[in-house]
Amino acid sequence: MRSFIKQYWASVSWAIVLAVLMLLPQDSFPESKLLSYDKIAHLGVFGILSFLVLWGKRNNKGKVRLENKYLWNSLTICVVYGLILESLQSVVPGRMTDIYDLLANTIGAIVGVVVFSTFMRY
Repeated sequence: MRSFIKQYWASVSWAIVLAVLMLLPQDSFPESKLLSYDKIAHLGVFGILSFLVLWGKRNNKGKVRLENKYLWNSLTICVVYGLILESLQSVVPGRMTDIYDLLANTIGAIVGVVVFSTFMRY
């Protein structure tokens, strides 16, 4: 457990911040548009999340083995987490589940994996 926490403290911390922000009640929810600032924010925060999950796979020399299974695992974790958070929003007052938010979350997770795999190769 200590090794997990040491490896993934940044991604777990970020995931907690996302959960708090995405599950806060709101009095009004802006109308959903595919290319709104809200969607760009979803894309960005889930890009950061997938990047941080992969960052946790660094070895003690700061290097990362970019095996396909790690890339797919990171993507799967982030997409499922986004789906869970979007689903939970349906029970939060003033919030609603939005398929476009889920799409932005997924695209963001993909972008994070691509950015990580592009710039963190060794």
